[in-house]
Amino acid sequence: MSLPRGPDDEHVAAIEKAYALIESAQGEMSPAEVDAACRHIGHAGRPDVEILLHFARSLAVRETGVDHSAHLQEMLRCAVGLGDPALLALALGAGAARRADARRALEASEGAASPFVRAVGLLDAADGPVVHRVAAQIEVGQVAHLMGFWEVALEHSDLAEQALDAAGDAPWAATVRRQRIVIAINKIDLVLDWSCSQAMIGDWAGAADRAAPVLDGAGDVVGEDWPPTWQRDYHGHLLLLAALAGKPLTGLGLVEVDDAVAALASAIRAARSGRGLQAARLAEGLTLPELTPAGTRLLALSLAAHRPGTAEAALRYGDELARLRWSDRIERMTAMRDAINVERRRVEHEQLRRDVLTDELTGLANRRGYQAYLAGEPAQPAYAVMMIDVDHFKLVNDRFGHDVGDRVLAAIGAILSEHVRPADLAARLGGDEFVVILAGVRPEVTGARAQAVVDAVRDHDWPAVAPGLAVSISVGVHHGGPDQLAGLASGADKRLYQAKSSGRGRVVS
Repeated sequence: MSLPRGPDDEHVAAIEKAYALIESAQGEMSPAEVDAACRHIGHAGRPDVEILLHFARSLAVRETGVDHSAHLQEMLRCAVGLGDPALLALALGAGAARRADARRALEASEGAASPFVRAVGLLDAADGPVVHRVAAQIEVGQVAHLMGFWEVALEHSDLAEQALDAAGDAPWAATVRRQRIVIAINKIDLVLDWSCSQAMIGDWAGAADRAAPVLDGAGDVVGEDWPPTWQRDYHGHLLLLAALAGKPLTGLGLVEVDDAVAALASAIRAARSGRGLQAARLAEGLTLPELTPAGTRLLALSLAAHRPGTAEAALRYGDELARLRWSDRIERMTAMRDAINVERRRVEHEQLRRDVLTDELTGLANRRGYQAYLAGEPAQPAYAVMMIDVDHFKLVNDRFGHDVGDRVLAAIGAILSEHVRPADLAARLGGDEFVVILAGVRPEVTGARAQAVVDAVRDHDWPAVAPGLAVSISVGVHHGGPDQLAGLASGADKRLYQAKSSGRGRVVS
């Protein structure tokens, strides 16, 4: 199953409401209020909306400090069922974020790297609505930030911006605006964390080079509708970045910032100019806002530690810990890059394998895919093979043309896909010949399943494909054990011949 290329107006409206709810779920609404809002947003037949609503529920529960993994598991289950790469990456990223957030208790067996790496690999090939792709890029970027992979986080932030620039606002204007704000806030938070960590190891020049570029135009994103706390926190981050860059902060209007943040900005400027004792006095005892990045908090503590009376050994110990922490981050970053490259190669090879084993017209397995299934290790005690032929297909091509014939085959492929389970196989062997392998089915059930396929093909809206078009299929079915699987097609083929000889449009088993 996959997303439609062009969601209708109602679908677009439901997606917009779901993304608005995701924002409100992060501190503005209680879990009960979010749950009630979810029930009012129509998601029947819209699995992407259902995934987003599970995400909103998880965020609302997370805000209360309660374990929200059950909602994340439902989100992932729905995303796996849908199979859309962007939404699957979003679900994997949300799960990885839970594991990576050091503020929450984790089981010893949990880890963020595996789902994170999978999410990165999926995003390389993601398509569909831009708001879904950008949501996944944002979430993956946040996970990378939490794990200290700041280079990767910045890459995904840039990719998200590029996707929005390329796609434009329509028809997602409200969601796109929110996503641009989130990207801007996250980037400022990321660069502040990164720059402060560089300053902690004594690389003030590197910190300045890191901080300066993001200051240009950073205030443009701030809107009058921003809550005062958002404006204060955002401008506080910019004030600290300006201090790290050694530049004045201009063009942001008269927005007050937290007193502790203002004091830390002054301490950073003092430290940059070699006034260590003044920096220590300014940084000592600061209670920074809750959303201050970890690197910024540590820099404040490091500056304050240089007050008079601190033992020289303690200062050296702190400096050495900072360098070790930085070196460890670089080593983990290198290992993560390697893991991401391995995952990308795996995804590429898997795609190549699918291309080799997949029929381009119908999306079903091709003859190679069918042979690969037969060559696998049978896992079920019983199998049934359905050989399927389109009745009078040559006449369809002769009367309506080969383009219509191809559309008929594609439609039958879609019908067969809907009637098989993950353990089954549907394949196009060539021309108008199809085969379905049913795994673990009883003989009394097989006939009904085959008849359901015959009925679905007969009842399909063929006149919508071409006026006057009607299509039917004949099916032959043969049963056997796993040791007979390779030979079942021959028996099914004989029964297919009987079905065609006795009037077509029927099942013989």
